[in-house]
Amino acid sequence: MTDTYLDLEDYLERPVVTRVPPRRTPPPAAPCTAVRYPAEPVPDLQDAVPVMAEARSHWSALVRRVTSWRPRRVALTDVSSSDPAVLVRLPGRPWPRSRVLAGLLGVFLGGLGLHALYLGHRRRGLWMLGTTLVLGPLTLGVAALAMGVWGFTEGLLVLGSRRGRFARDAWGRQLRG
Repeated sequence: MTDTYLDLEDYLERPVVTRVPPRRTPPPAAPCTAVRYPAEPVPDLQDAVPVMAEARSHWSALVRRVTSWRPRRVALTDVSSSDPAVLVRLPGRPWPRSRVLAGLLGVFLGGLGLHALYLGHRRRGLWMLGTTLVLGPLTLGVAALAMGVWGFTEGLLVLGSRRGRFARDAWGRQLRG
């Protein structure tokens, strides 16, 4: 028999562990200086007026003018120095809207968007009216049915809500009734 030599170093050798070099500590931060605010108010991003592109056609300008119209707010004019009977109320805030009338318009004529127009939501009301009258016949009544369901639902929400979004008109005033 021959002697077999068993090299234990190959089997019992420890694995080599490489160590990660220690991280360098970051340099100390610069001392905090006082913040200087400008003297005048700084406009917020929401305060910026969007730049409107020039109207491409007569119709787009007309549609923009109709859908973005808001009533003027004018105070009472006092001409009491000449005649006290000449105290004129110029058109200003619209009259308070009725919850019952808006709800009934929504339930019965909701597809035409008359309830939205009554509450001052002109853009939504005109879209509903246009969709019903133009797309209704083109889609064999499917668009008109969708607008009718939408208006019916909004009418019920206006009739049933005392607080929240459906209890106010477009100017944020509470509906009466």
